[in-house]
Amino acid sequence: MMMGTREEVITEATTAPENMPEVMDDFELPEEVMLKISERPENLDKVASRVQKYDFKKKLNDFREGKKLLVLDIDYTLFDHKSCAERGEELMRPGLHEFLSVVYSEYDIVIWSATSMKWIEAKMAEI
Repeated sequence: MMMGTREEVITEATTAPENMPEVMDDFELPEEVMLKISERPENLDKVASRVQKYDFKKKLNDFREGKKLLVLDIDYTLFDHKSCAERGEELMRPGLHEFLSVVYSEYDIVIWSATSMKWIEAKMAEI
């Protein structure tokens, strides 16, 4: 006794149907149709919505007129969490204070983190 798929079933499964609609290759769209992700209306709407709803937990100073905004992440940007240091001052990136002093003349600085506000305040107190 032989087992397996019959030849006519294989032929039917591997033959493309005749009534298929034309497939559009989206890699061949004209450049003017393709938008950068940052320019897509749905993404711009999401950003605008989040900016409107965002609740600043702690704002130390008002933004200064004419200054650009520099957003810095605590983890892995200001502090090196891959090190085996135990204290915050040991986790700080080399030259952090000098960097912050220099950029503050041109930028307002915002500290961001995905961690809790309690953790952010503890880390910032050590700077």
